[in-house]
Amino acid sequence: MKHLVIPFLALLGLMACSQQQRVSNHSPSMDYGEKGPVKNSDHVMAKLENGIDFTASGNEPFWSLEMNMDSTLTFKTLNGDSVVIPTPKGIKPMDVAATGYRTKVGDRDLHVMIFDKLCEDNMSGKEFAKTVEVTYGKNKYTGCGTFLSDYRLNDIWVLESVNQNSIDITQFPKGLPRLELILNRNQVFAFAGCNEFSGSIEIQGKKIRFGRFSGTLMACQNMSFESEYVSHLANKTVPFHMEPGKLILQVGKDSTYQYKKVD
Repeated sequence: MKHLVIPFLALLGLMACSQQQRVSNHSPSMDYGEKGPVKNSDHVMAKLENGIDFTASGNEPFWSLEMNMDSTLTFKTLNGDSVVIPTPKGIKPMDVAATGYRTKVGDRDLHVMIFDKLCEDNMSGKEFAKTVEVTYGKNKYTGCGTFLSDYRLNDIWVLESVNQNSIDITQFPKGLPRLELILNRNQVFAFAGCNEFSGSIEIQGKKIRFGRFSGTLMACQNMSFESEYVSHLANKTVPFHMEPGKLILQVGKDSTYQYKKVD
């Protein structure tokens, strides 16, 4: 098949960067062996099952933070402060790679800033993906944090249905669309039925944040499907849930992609 002269990715209105933004490959929530991640600890899995997406802590004085991005934020300090509130809406500042969460608790302001910057714990020496600052009233706390991630995502997934409608294999002579999620490198490799794509990912509890995609520029049949398919993933944050051998992405309010594990 000949390559297109026109910029196919531009027509998708998405993509492509010649250089991927650096994303940390440190994930303290899971261990990695030579062949990839191994099973999460019971402690981490319990937090995931309880809906916790993000955890952080700091020393001198000790403090801890747990966030369910769709529900509650819990902040505690060693001196007895304990705050459990609805998680404020995240706001991204214009001049820094970070997300801020600000609210008022009684007569005190609470402001959580999660920076996309590597952080080394000053006691354990462990490296985390996020630097965190919490301002509570007149006190400021600094430390390290990470999004929790489910090791079961680290696999190859082949699309089997869209909105619960089974994929017609005859429409994909080059093979069914698939995703390969590589958690220890925060990368995704994708095949959309015609073209190959790659990009960054960040697992955020029960959501996957896909970065920009770059890929090949082949022209095939059924290009309208590929365009729509990629547009639902590239540069999007997508909720997911898992069933035995299945991965379901909630790509729209009433739209789902269901994949099956193939390796």
